[in-house]
Amino acid sequence: MADLLPEYLTFDYRCRFRGVPGVHHDPEDYPLVWTVEVTGRAWDTEDDGGDGAEVAVGQAQLYVVPSAGIIDLFLTLDAVNQDVAGVGEMLAINRPDLVKDLALGGDLLILSALHVAPAFRGNKLGHTILTAILSSVGRSASKVVLEATPAPAPGGPEAGTPAHDAAKESLRRYWKNFGFQPAHGDYMVFDDMADVVD
Repeated sequence: MADLLPEYLTFDYRCRFRGVPGVHHDPEDYPLVWTVEVTGRAWDTEDDGGDGAEVAVGQAQLYVVPSAGIIDLFLTLDAVNQDVAGVGEMLAINRPDLVKDLALGGDLLILSALHVAPAFRGNKLGHTILTAILSSVGRSASKVVLEATPAPAPGGPEAGTPAHDAAKESLRRYWKNFGFQPAHGDYMVFDDMADVVD
């Protein structure tokens, strides 16, 4: 499958939540956990005007923390899992200025994973997927945080090796090109929604 047109991408958003979201929930139930599956239509050179084939393009997992500036962010994220607890620790200890900005209103979106199938890498489909997320379930987000480190994979580079460091640097460049800025350590933050959300 040679060609994949972004306008033929389909996004399947899923969020399972018991009750009505709000501050009355226990901390571990407060963030909204979203998964996004992305498929597309691809045509190869022999398809000659046919319908193409549906292909798996990528997936993402994210957490939306509603009204993040009015809760104990560290306590809430620490109750969810270790990945998002790291974001809470970074915000509470290393970058409290970012939390103060959230006090003005808006949600915090934590992008915990975004994977693009190897066959479709190299044309910034990760940017397209994140733009779609921010234009839909992330419309109320004031800030987006991600950790720019490669996901562990069988046969992938081990942490602390030159290959792993090079992969981290490549991810930083990729997300900086989207508009993310360094926050602390491997964390990056994006807050320029005006350029993304119409």
